[in-house]
Amino acid sequence: MALHDADGAALPPRLFHGKWSLVYLGSGRCPDSCRQALYTMRQTRLELNQEMGRVQRVFLATGDCCERAFLATEYPGLITVDAAEESAAALLREFPRTTTVSELYIVDPLGNLMLRFDLRLEQKGLLQDLKKLLTLSQIG
Repeated sequence: MALHDADGAALPPRLFHGKWSLVYLGSGRCPDSCRQALYTMRQTRLELNQEMGRVQRVFLATGDCCERAFLATEYPGLITVDAAEESAAALLREFPRTTTVSELYIVDPLGNLMLRFDLRLEQKGLLQDLKKLLTLSQIG
């Protein structure tokens, strides 16, 4: 599928291959719940220390894309996908949605959805689960 970043540049067709991915789906205007989720993604990745190079952060902006200045300043290295495009519809269907707006997903280096994490829970659990997956994984 043809995906584009917030600036309209084409993204690699195998975006979710080769690295573990922390993924957040939300509005590109990035309200408070979005900002908290992106903060959690950044901090969790940083807490991986030497293993953080194995993990990428992906924001699938489902509409109103995007607060570019804010994202570039606060979250350098974040891959922002304009998921409001028709070409992203198939990708969005792969992520099971609930009524909870604060969820992160972990995708393995083969592109498989591994875990959905509710951010209303204690966020140390996300770090523990991710460390365990990275330790046990023979890929990525």
